[in-house]
Amino acid sequence: MYQVFDNFLKVDTWHTAHPADEKRFFVALSGVVGDDAFNPDEMGAYMRRKTKLHDENGDYPFGKAIGHYVAAAWAVKDYLAATGA
Repeated sequence: MYQVFDNFLKVDTWHTAHPADEKRFFVALSGVVGDDAFNPDEMGAYMRRKTKLHDENGDYPFGKAIGHYVAAAWAVKDYLAATGA
């Protein structure tokens, strides 16, 4: 399921929070966030494996970016659950 983020992670600037990178992330997220099996923490673990980061903090700025995207994914998932959207 988390392979949907592979193209996002292949872009050299994925970790910069540039608006174009944010958009690419949310487009990828839209493909899986509605799946009951989707877990943002697992998404973060997948991203760390794909980018070869070995811990949650990882190499700055990559670990920080993954934390940002995990938090964003939780916000979207929680919003969808709360609103039934």
